[in-house]
Amino acid sequence: MYAAMKSAWKDTVRHAVSGWEWRVEPVRFKPRIERSFGEFESRKVLEDPKESKARRGNAAFQLAWLKRIEQPIDLTCLDFGKAIVVHLPGEPFIEYQLRAQSLRKDAFVCVAGYGDDGPGYIPTAEAYFQGGYEITVALAGTETDSILTSAMKKLLDGR
Repeated sequence: MYAAMKSAWKDTVRHAVSGWEWRVEPVRFKPRIERSFGEFESRKVLEDPKESKARRGNAAFQLAWLKRIEQPIDLTCLDFGKAIVVHLPGEPFIEYQLRAQSLRKDAFVCVAGYGDDGPGYIPTAEAYFQGGYEITVALAGTETDSILTSAMKKLLDGR
């Protein structure tokens, strides 16, 4: 690890910053459609003292998310020309980083998550059907992938 970090530092290409641009793209995600993610079921779990703390905690997150779902989330982009940082909400899957890089091959693109943790995990559309822990607690619906990708395109194409 140390050797790799040392090598990466040595191979770093530096560029003078002659300007910068800040772009914002508001998005609205849709909620999950499964009954277990709805308000009634979430409230039922939250109010049941026999449920585990983890399930009650997840239900509380779901209720909070449903209460604020109409509030837009700002995706942001700090563009230095040769280097760009895109800020995404929640805990986005690595595919969003790779997708952002493929959208701007002329620049070093870095994606930072957790800009707004309201939606929790942000899987790709395909991942919802592949299963895994993250899918069971991801709060936004499957349309999130296309909404997020469209917004990233706008942010990254702001030249």
